Order: sequence, then C-alpha cells, then structure tokens
Amino acid sequence: MFDAPELTERDDLELKEKLDPTVKRDQIRLVKEIVAMANTRGGRIMIGVTDDGRRVGVPEQDRSKWDRARLGDQLEKYLNPERLEVSVAFSRDGCPLERLLVELTVPRYLDPPLVICKTVTDEGREIVRKGDVLVRNNTKVEAAARTDFMRWRKEDRNRIFEGVEKVILKPASIVRIVEADEARDPVSYFMSRSVDIFRQRPDKLLDGSDLLYLFTHRAVLELNSTDSRRLLLHSALRRRATLYFWLALIEASPEEIADILKEALDMSDRDKSDMSDAVPLVAHLYLSTIQYRELIDRMLISQYAHIHKAAEKHPAPVDAKAAIEKRRSTKIDGKSMSDYTDEWLLRMAELTVENYSSQQVSKRLAAHYSSQQVSKRLATLGLEYLVRQLGWPRS
Repeated sequence: MFDAPELTERDDLELKEKLDPTVKRDQIRLVKEIVAMANTRGGRIMIGVTDDGRRVGVPEQDRSKWDRARLGDQLEKYLNPERLEVSVAFSRDGCPLERLLVELTVPRYLDPPLVICKTVTDEGREIVRKGDVLVRNNTKVEAAARTDFMRWRKEDRNRIFEGVEKVILKPASIVRIVEADEARDPVSYFMSRSVDIFRQRPDKLLDGSDLLYLFTHRAVLELNSTDSRRLLLHSALRRRATLYFWLALIEASPEEIADILKEALDMSDRDKSDMSDAVPLVAHLYLSTIQYRELIDRMLISQYAHIHKAAEKHPAPVDAKAAIEKRRSTKIDGKSMSDYTDEWLLRMAELTVENYSSQQVSKRLAAHYSSQQVSKRLATLGLEYLVRQLGWPRS
C-alpha cells in the first residue's frame, strides 16, 4: 500500500511527519488539508512521513487518536451541515519498531465547494475563517481563485446534462438548446460566489458578460452588502458599459464612491484602461471640489499612463462637467436625450443587451451592435439616466 515511488508530495498526496489531531492547531491544519483536497480532486494524507519521503511513523499508542468516528466529528464542527467521509488506514511498512503510518483517504467532494463554517483563532490570530474556500494547488493549500469556481460551475453543468436521458415534448412546447458558455447559475448563487472570490482576491472582478447578465436580472439582485456593491462598482469601472446604471441603481453615498475611486486607483490590477476617463466624471458627480482635486492629484502620480493622461484632460471640475455635457448631447437613434423618459432609457439599455446577446440576432443587427458600439451606447444611456437621478447639475 505504501510504495516508495509514491511518497513524493503532489496534488493528491500530502505528507506529514507529525500531527496530533487532538491539538487545536494541528486539528485545524488537518481540516484545511482535507477540505482543500476534497475541493480539488481528492487524494491521500499520510502522517508519519517526512517531506523527503522517509517513513518515521507515529507512536503506536497514538492509534486511538485517529479513530474514524472521532475524525468525522472534528470535520463536522467546521463543515456543518456538510458531511465528508474520510477513511483511515494503518501500516507498519518501513517504520521503526512500535511506530506506524496513518493514511487518510479523502474523497473528491461531489458538489464543491466545501466551505469552512467556523472562524478559529490561536493566540489572537485567525488560523481559519468562516467562509474560507480552499483548494490544493501544487501541494499547497490556497484560497480558491475565480478559475476554480468557474471549473466547479462547468462540472455542475456537465453532471446535469449527463443525467438527462429523455426530453418529452408536450404539444406546442418549445425546447431551446443552449451552449455550455451560455448557461448561467441563478443570479443570487452567481453573485454570492463572485463576492466570496472578491473578498479573498480583490483583483478578481466580474467581466463584461457577467455585468450584462446581472444588469438584465437586476430586479432580483440583493445589493445591501458592502462587498456586493464594491464588487459591482469596481468591475463596472473597468468595463464601464453599465457603470452609470449601477451607480444609479445602487444609490451609493458620496463617501462610498470616494472610497471606491481611491481603492481603484491603488489596486494592482492592470485592467484600468476603460476606467481612466470615467473616474473624473464620477468624481465630479459625487465629490466636493476639494475631493475632486485631491483625486486628480492621485491620478497625476499614477504609474499608468492612461490614468495620468485622463487627469491632465480633466484637471478641474469644470473640465469634467464639459465632458459630461458633451456626452449628454449625443443623439441615440436620431433623437436627443431629452426626448426619452427615464423608463425608456432603461428599456433601451435592456433592448441593446438583449439584441447583442441573442443567438437569433440577424447579421445586420449583430454588425450594428458590435462590442464597442454596445459599450458606447450603454454608457451614453446610463450617464443620462444617472445624471437625472442625481438631479445634476447641483446648485
């Protein structure tokens, strides 16, 4: 069972020289290893083996500490209400006298992710936190990345399609077959997972299609949490097609907007080219003159050339105001913005997204609604909608 060639750590094999599951710190280390392995592809954890593969074993009298039922109870404290069956086996192969190896076999969890449900501290420091989603990457336990969540979503879809054997058509019914990339999780579930990723990795933002999807389902979105609002606004700043609509729908305070703009300028992600020209406009709509000038000063020392250039284009609030007025003078479908009611601005935005996304769209319409044109059209509609909601220009 313990062949020497296998005793090298890899994604599905973890080696521990010593570990006591009755000690709190070791117990948490073990739980983290098990959860990460179950969320990845399953595997084995061997206790009593050094990092270089030597079998040193654990004292034979410690065997009772590795009782399977006791181990299950320990896991349940951190995974409740989930249940994971980890098997335990023992061997003396290659070990010194009166010592043995402990092998835990961790199954791959069939409905990932397993999520830690309890925060544990040791000497004032968090060693595991409620809501943690862990995976195993190159023999290390790490926080799940967006790619892990996307992989789990794809696996969910594949399981669903594999389980479908027959489709019974009722009279006059219509069955539409969608591509895998077109299938989407329910809005609340998708948003919850995205926020979980964002909390762990603030640079993991929503992409353009995510934002369009959420915009069309905004009526069922819960936007009460600070993190969900920050995720949407940070993402929309980078891909500003729906930015101004989100600002209006979220009804963020000037203080919240000021914090987000400062965060955006300081964040290390490189996806900021679409953000630069939007920052001065948003700042002018929400911030005081002093706050505006402070933000422009931050932009002027940015390491990103396009942000620096945007600051030079809008050095004073009057410059941002002129840019806003210019965009408001744009005509949509041959009509001035003043010709449209607030409801029509929203409806036109919805139709733009629907026409662009529809698989039934004609070639002529698809050409009219290219990605760049959609972005520009939505941004124009959204800016007009936001300005009206804010009652701008302010006195």
